[in-house]
Amino acid sequence: MRQFLQSIRSLWLALLLCVSLGSAAQQITFPQNDGDKAKYDVTIDVSKACISGVCVMIKDESIIKASVMNEFGISALDFTYNPARGKVKILSMMPKQNKWYIRRVVRKDLQNVMKGLQEGQYSYESKHHIKYCFTPLKEE
Repeated sequence: MRQFLQSIRSLWLALLLCVSLGSAAQQITFPQNDGDKAKYDVTIDVSKACISGVCVMIKDESIIKASVMNEFGISALDFTYNPARGKVKILSMMPKQNKWYIRRVVRKDLQNVMKGLQEGQYSYESKHHIKYCFTPLKEE
C-alpha cells in the first residue's frame, strides 16, 4: 500500500511539473517570432504625472508594433521597434504630450526599454528621472 501511494505521489508531482513547464513555455515575455504577442502592465512615472495602463506588442515581419493604452482604452502611445537596428519610431502620442522635445526623449528612452525587455529587464529610469516599468501580464 505504501509503495502504491508513493507511486501516485510521484506521478502527481510529475504531472504538476509538466503543467507548470507547459504554462511557462506558453508565456511570451518578448515577441521573438512573427505573430508572437506580448502583454505588459505599464507605468510611466514623471515627477508630476503618471501614465499607467497596458502595452500590447506583436511581431510582424521583423518589426515589433506596440501600443500603450490607459485603463479606459485610450491610446497613450503607439510605436514600432526594429530589433535589428535597435530603433524606435513613434507613430502617435496623446495630444498633450505630442511635442517634438517630448517625442525625442520618449523615443530614446523606449529604445533602452525595448533593449532591456529583450534581456529580461522590466524597469528603466532615464537621466530625465522618468521611470518606466513593464510587468508581463500572465495569460489565463
